[in-house]
Amino acid sequence: MEDAFKNIQVVADKLSKLFAENEALKLAINTSHEGIAVLDKDGIYTYLNKAHEEMFKYNEGEMLGKSWQILYTPEQVNYFINEVFPIIGKEGKWSGNDVAICKDGSLQAEKVYLTALPDGGLVCLCIKID
Repeated sequence: MEDAFKNIQVVADKLSKLFAENEALKLAINTSHEGIAVLDKDGIYTYLNKAHEEMFKYNEGEMLGKSWQILYTPEQVNYFINEVFPIIGKEGKWSGNDVAICKDGSLQAEKVYLTALPDGGLVCLCIKID
């Protein structure tokens, strides 16, 4: 019985540590000045920090469940699909400059860093270029 309690305590300690690490990561991401987003394998936003949404003039939660393609012209979408995604497929990452279309129709120059996730999704880091 004592071994069972020891095992439970070990598991509880590990869970507590993981929870603390998760909270620290969330704090870092959510307080970042750079836009950070996670997209699933279909290119749908599953997570965005406030800076990402504000950069493109969207309200909190408004971009969730939408495609990354809402930020770009059809020509830019084709460029990403035909030029950028094959590089990510080979190297696991890509970075470059682009211009996105904000919700209000204004344009925002950006430096974009894309990193592949094991499940086929992407982490997107966007830095505003003034």
